[in-house]
Amino acid sequence: MKRVVIVEDNASVAKYFRYVLEHEGYTAAITESGDEVVSLAREPDTVAVLVDVSLRATQYAGRYIDGVELSRILKEDEQTARVPVIIATAHVMSGDRERFLRESRADGFVRKPVVEPKELVSLVNQLTSANTE
Repeated sequence: MKRVVIVEDNASVAKYFRYVLEHEGYTAAITESGDEVVSLAREPDTVAVLVDVSLRATQYAGRYIDGVELSRILKEDEQTARVPVIIATAHVMSGDRERFLRESRADGFVRKPVVEPKELVSLVNQLTSANTE
């Protein structure tokens, strides 16, 4: 099964992401634990991580981190660097997309709220197919 790990502190948004992805044939794991994200990203059935930029309660190795830092942790770990990371945020002023992608080293960016679910699915499909070629 192809799993997408969802790291989102808003339960409604997390459930929406899960619904959209599962409707397209992915399985989805929702967590706010940075340690669990890294562990799940190391498993072979994880094909992507969708992470909110502004996490409030996410911890990794005993300290609080945001989505930008979590993305960097995943990209700097040789066991998880292969997994595409998609940053999700409602912070979309001019230049934010580019800045978040640069700072996080993420592979993709999605604007919240996701009004058109096909855009999210298309991005996940694009990044996961590029990762398996």
